[in-house]
Amino acid sequence: MNTFLAKNIVYPLIGRARGEKTVRVLREIRSVPLWAPDEIEALQRHKLLHVLHLAQESIPHYQQSFERTGIDVRLFKAPKDLDNIPILTKESVRKNIDRLCNPNQRTRKSCEVTSGTSGQPLMVIKDRHKSAYIRAVMFRGYEQFGISYGDKQVRFWGVPSKRKSFYIEKLKDILANRIRLSAFHMRADEMSRFLRTMVEFKPDYFYGYPSALSRFAQWIQEKGLSLHGLKLSVIISTGEVLYPLQRQLIENLFQCHVANEYGTTEAGVLAFECPQGQLHINSDHVLLQIQPLNGQTGAGRILLTELNNDYNPLIRYDVGDIGSISPQRCTCGNNFPLLAELHGRQSSFIVTPENDYVNDAILEYILRTGVHKFQGIQKDKHDLTIKVVKNKDWTSKLYETYVHQLKKALGQNMRIEFQFVDSIDFEESGKFRYFISHLL
Repeated sequence: MNTFLAKNIVYPLIGRARGEKTVRVLREIRSVPLWAPDEIEALQRHKLLHVLHLAQESIPHYQQSFERTGIDVRLFKAPKDLDNIPILTKESVRKNIDRLCNPNQRTRKSCEVTSGTSGQPLMVIKDRHKSAYIRAVMFRGYEQFGISYGDKQVRFWGVPSKRKSFYIEKLKDILANRIRLSAFHMRADEMSRFLRTMVEFKPDYFYGYPSALSRFAQWIQEKGLSLHGLKLSVIISTGEVLYPLQRQLIENLFQCHVANEYGTTEAGVLAFECPQGQLHINSDHVLLQIQPLNGQTGAGRILLTELNNDYNPLIRYDVGDIGSISPQRCTCGNNFPLLAELHGRQSSFIVTPENDYVNDAILEYILRTGVHKFQGIQKDKHDLTIKVVKNKDWTSKLYETYVHQLKKALGQNMRIEFQFVDSIDFEESGKFRYFISHLL
C-alpha cells in the first residue's frame, strides 16, 4: 500500500470507525517526555489520584478490597502511598474480570487474549479510550527513530491456524501497511520466499520476536545473501527477552539500531528504548513499582498501575516480570525514568540447590559455540535439563567445558543433563523461550 494513503487516509478512517482517537492523543502526548522531571511527576500523580478515586467510588473489586484493608484513597498524596494496596495477580483478574469493570462506563470495547506463556491465557477487555492511548504511546516511541503509523512494516509474528482468524489477521496486515513472516515456520524455503517479497515491499522497519528476528538474520548470514539495498530506520524487538548476542547479530547484519520494546497485552508499551539504548518508562501512561524478591533490595517483581483507563484499571498488578528502576537520567532528552535490569519473567530464573536465583541469560552467555539452538528446562532445583540442537562445531570437549562452566555458575550440586534433539518447537503464540521453569 502507498505510505501516504496508509498514513493520511486509511489509518485515520480506521480510527474513526473504531471510535479510537489515536492520532489526536498522539498529538497531545508527543512532547510529554521532554517536560521537566517535576512536571512529569505532577502529571503522573494527577492521573494516579484520578484512577484511585474512580476505583474507590465505582469499581466493585476495589471497593471491597479497599474497605477490607481500611484504605481511603482520599488520603493518598504520593505513589508510595500505594504500598498498602493489595497486589493484583493474573489469577485474581481472571476470577474477578466482571467486578474489575466500571459499571458506569458505557463505551465500545474489544477483547484480546494474552499468549499465556507463564500459565493460562488471560482475557483482556479494553475500551476505546485505553486502546487509543496504548497505540499513541507506542507510536510516540517509534517516532524517535523516524517512523510512525502507516509506515511499511515487516512483522515477525505468529499466524493463526484457524482459517477465519488467519484471514482477519491478513486483512489487518493489509490495512496496517505490513507483511508478515510466520514465526512458526522459519524454514529455509519460507525465509527465501519472504526475503524476495520483503525486497519488493521495501519496508521502513522490522517488528517482532527477537528469536525470529535473529533466526532470520542468521539464515541470511549463513547463506551469504544480499539485502539488495534494504535500508531500515529501526528494528523493534518485543515479546521476549532480547539477549546481547541476538542484538549484535541483528544490528551488524541490517546496519540499524535494534530498539527494545517492553510491553504487555494488558496495558501496551510500558517502556521503550531510546536511541541511546536506555529503556524509558512511559510515566504518563503507567506507574511501575518494584516489589523486592525475598525482601532483597534492587531488582524485584514489576507492579503496574494504569493511568489512562477509566473502565477497568489495573492497580498494583503483578506483570510477572523482574526488573529495577534506575535513579539515573538519560542524555537523550527524554526525562521519563529508566527501567533497568529487565530480566523477563519471574520464571526466567534458575533456582539452585542452595536457593539462589540465577538469571537464565547465563545459558545464552555460555552455550555459544557448537549450538544451533537450545532450551533449558528445570523441574527440580537440583536438576537442569538442556535441549540442544548441535551444529557442525560441536565436540565432546565442548560438552565437558559447558558442564564445568554451568556448575561453576549454578553450584556443584546442580545436576546438568544435555539432551540432543533435531529441533525445538516454538510456543503456540510464536514466541520461543530459552528457559522454562516449572518451579516459579
